[in-house]
Amino acid sequence: MLCPLIFKGTIFDNFLKTLAKTNFVKILIFSFLTILLLCLSFPPADLGFLAWIALVPWFILIVTEERYVCLNALFIGTVFIFIQLSWLRHVTYIAWILLSLYCSAYFLGFAFCSRVIIFRLKLPLVVVAPFAWVALEYIRSFFLSGFPWFFIGHTQYQYLPVIQVSDITGVYGISFIIIMVNAGIVDLILYIAARRNTSNSSSLHRFPGRKFAFFGLACILPFVLLATILSYGFYWLNHYKPKEGPALCMVQGNIPQDVKFQSKEEDEISILKKYTDLSLGVKGKQIDLLVWPETMIPGLLNIDPELTGRKIDVLSQLTPIQLSQDLNTNLLLGGIALTLIGEEQIYFNSAYYYSKEGKLVDRYDKIHLVPFGEFTPLKKYLPFLAKLVPYEIGLTHGQRRALFRLDTSQHGSFVFGSSICYEDIVPSLIRKFKKDGADFMLNITNDGWFRNSAELDQHLAIMVFRAVENRFSMARAANTGISSFVGPDGAIYAKLSDSKGKYREISGTLVARIKLIEKYNPFYTICGDWFSILCVTASLIMLIMSIFKGRIVCQKVAKPR
Repeated sequence: MLCPLIFKGTIFDNFLKTLAKTNFVKILIFSFLTILLLCLSFPPADLGFLAWIALVPWFILIVTEERYVCLNALFIGTVFIFIQLSWLRHVTYIAWILLSLYCSAYFLGFAFCSRVIIFRLKLPLVVVAPFAWVALEYIRSFFLSGFPWFFIGHTQYQYLPVIQVSDITGVYGISFIIIMVNAGIVDLILYIAARRNTSNSSSLHRFPGRKFAFFGLACILPFVLLATILSYGFYWLNHYKPKEGPALCMVQGNIPQDVKFQSKEEDEISILKKYTDLSLGVKGKQIDLLVWPETMIPGLLNIDPELTGRKIDVLSQLTPIQLSQDLNTNLLLGGIALTLIGEEQIYFNSAYYYSKEGKLVDRYDKIHLVPFGEFTPLKKYLPFLAKLVPYEIGLTHGQRRALFRLDTSQHGSFVFGSSICYEDIVPSLIRKFKKDGADFMLNITNDGWFRNSAELDQHLAIMVFRAVENRFSMARAANTGISSFVGPDGAIYAKLSDSKGKYREISGTLVARIKLIEKYNPFYTICGDWFSILCVTASLIMLIMSIFKGRIVCQKVAKPR
């Protein structure tokens, strides 16, 4: 057989002897190897191909070790997330630590559930691991408001043939196949190890996948599924023939967050002037829509300035009128909205849409707010939690998914929506915009909180999957970067950068056309997270069966002879 021949030799024999030993050094080496490979798979290193083997060392520990499995899972999860979340330190150290510990709990849950199912049901890792991993990723995407970040599938955003299946399964299908390949490699290694190791005391002899059927499954199934996914990806890309749509201009002012956050009136006027000057720099170009990032309009646009008595509100309301007329274009501007209900003041994080005539057409209020960033959960019952929020005031979530109509002189009329800040990482929200009839989506964001960090790259990588899942273009205007355009195929076909190739913490404008394909709702848009729900169901069934079987075994042992 070909596979065993590949693993012959002294090096592999020594590796098998190492596997058979239970010691602290082995656990430490395998743990740090997994952490290293995982970190390199995500931005900023961005070596996504390493994700296909990154979890192999940890999976070996889950199957072969008898002690410290859960503690080891917590260690790997905490260190990995802590390193990758290092950009959160620019905002709050407490949230950085707590969120790392929270996410590590999912690593613990995966190790525990996988191990119980594998040894009680005698199933190979290649069958159990993909379902359990995707189930936990899905739960993390919505539980406690959700944190759909650092999904293993996100590492593949640059590999277009791999990610096309997202229009059927969402990003979860990519995570599924990556975990299956990792698990298949582990099953193959441990199968050969169990066949060649003669030590009866070895923990490898407890490995449940020693039969030929399990070996064949481990060797063949992941690669058959991967070949199917790649075939679908290449087929879709070969038939991808986009047409040019409306021309958009993304304005990136690069306003440092400390300047914006604690700004005085002169600072606010300076911010407004910088964005206005950058916008006027594209005068004479044919542009259908000019876009400013999240909260870059410093004044209130929906309140009579006489009520506030602030100069910045007057200037802010005059700016879109003047800009739209000077540039002969529509505007989408990020700002704060204020609604007065009696003596109560309600604030929204909003996107304002202006026509070419300078008239306010409509407004979208952000629906999915960031907990401890834009509002404080349980603030009424636990007032001290308000200290974790960077804003003095809390924001209120919007109720309506606003769609804007864009009329162009050359390409007809279009309907688009706008997500704000992290809303583009929420698959269900973007999918609903597509079902509502959006031809393309925008994202306006201010990632200046996180400075020149990998957060900007990670955020863009996630947005790529929203475009593929719903088969429409997405364009982003970001205050400090990364302003960009993503096509329906997931390709980042335009990105703002300077002459030296720097694309974070720079200012400028990015003009490009939206790419359009024949409008339709792909399977994911219609059916949503059916695949991840299937994985949750399968994992629960396997876990319940394993617990039930464990009780039966205990009862048999407990019976007197």
